[in-house]
Amino acid sequence: MDFNNQKLNRLASPWRYALGMLGLTIPNMMYTSYGTFFYNDKIGLSISLIAFGTMLFSIWDAVNDPLMGFLSDRTRTRWGRRRPWLLIGAPLYAIAMTLFFNPPKSLGNGTKLAIYFTVFLMLTETMGTITGTNYHSLFPELFREIKERTVANGIRQALQLVGLIIGVSLTPMLAKSIGYSLTGTLFAFLGMGIFIFSVLGCKEDPEFSKSTVPGLKESFKAVITNSNFWAVSFANFFYQATSALLLAGIPFFVKYTLKLPDSQATFLTGTVFIIAIPAVAVWSWLARKIGSVKTWRIALLWLGLSLLPFLFVNSLMQSIIAGAFIGIGIAGVTATLDLVIARIIDEDAAKSGLRREGIYQSTVSFIIRFSGLMKSLAFILLAIWFGFESGQNPGPNAALANRMMVSAFPLVLMTLSYGCSLIVRFKNQSVKNV
Repeated sequence: MDFNNQKLNRLASPWRYALGMLGLTIPNMMYTSYGTFFYNDKIGLSISLIAFGTMLFSIWDAVNDPLMGFLSDRTRTRWGRRRPWLLIGAPLYAIAMTLFFNPPKSLGNGTKLAIYFTVFLMLTETMGTITGTNYHSLFPELFREIKERTVANGIRQALQLVGLIIGVSLTPMLAKSIGYSLTGTLFAFLGMGIFIFSVLGCKEDPEFSKSTVPGLKESFKAVITNSNFWAVSFANFFYQATSALLLAGIPFFVKYTLKLPDSQATFLTGTVFIIAIPAVAVWSWLARKIGSVKTWRIALLWLGLSLLPFLFVNSLMQSIIAGAFIGIGIAGVTATLDLVIARIIDEDAAKSGLRREGIYQSTVSFIIRFSGLMKSLAFILLAIWFGFESGQNPGPNAALANRMMVSAFPLVLMTLSYGCSLIVRFKNQSVKNV
């Protein structure tokens, strides 16, 4: 390790940086997991209108990601390339999410509410794009050696799982006491407070601000012609679509398939994420032994197979046991995915001499955003095949409909994800002195 890298890492503690992931995850997972449930089951907005709004949002969200990455890479200030965006975006994110979970009652539950849902979903996710793209772009810049990178990522992903426990597992119980609107507001400002504390403790390498500004045409050409990038991105696309369906579907599964209060979802999601926390350490150890790419593939396969029991489970205890295996798989993917993406960025930097973390991270997000269309498609199919519309009109086959949402649909997606991962090939085992 050279002196400059030692100096940089003293200014960017892995723990301080990783806290940012905790701050991002708490609000993001709360609205991702319960936004649909809140508007559909608690307010009465039909699943069809939600699906249409989600489609519009996904298109917008996909467009703003590459734009944000390009602007971030070209930013040059005395405070760095990423930090100005982070410190501006974080408070706006908290405000947008608060408004998302507090729609005026005067809107009713029809078209006006659907417009409000779509607009504030877009605003919340736009602020999420600004904070997320710039935060993730810091990772390969701050931690450049494989060992340091693996350790920092392990801490980051463990704290992400803690954020999932808070944002996903605790939400039903907290919302039962104080309501979803106040819960959303609380998590928005709690998460962004932690996030800002993290960002203030991360100093960017000033040399990157002096580097050549990447051109738009050259940056997109580098991304478009990178076959490994596309294989990883599409594998991640199908994985993220799976995660979105599971997170959105579990409250419905508990209520309509297991026929329990939706607050009981806390025990199922809590098991998934609590099991995942120690599992991250095991997957990180395996990544150091056999490599991040091989470990990533094993994790994708594990996660796909762990979905099979949800085709048959009929009690909360059975679901919790099955969920533990899902948690192990999720831990494996989260512990290795960013290492694989960082490897792609390093190879590009070694080849071009340019640091283009922003455009790569944002284009990964660009592709992921379309995974929302897969969730929308699943909602539409539930309405068409099973007649499931909303909590006020669940249709005659609500139990089967919501079982499919957390089993059959995700299983197909994970099969595609694993298939894409098999295409990834790196020429060298490591990239040094980038």
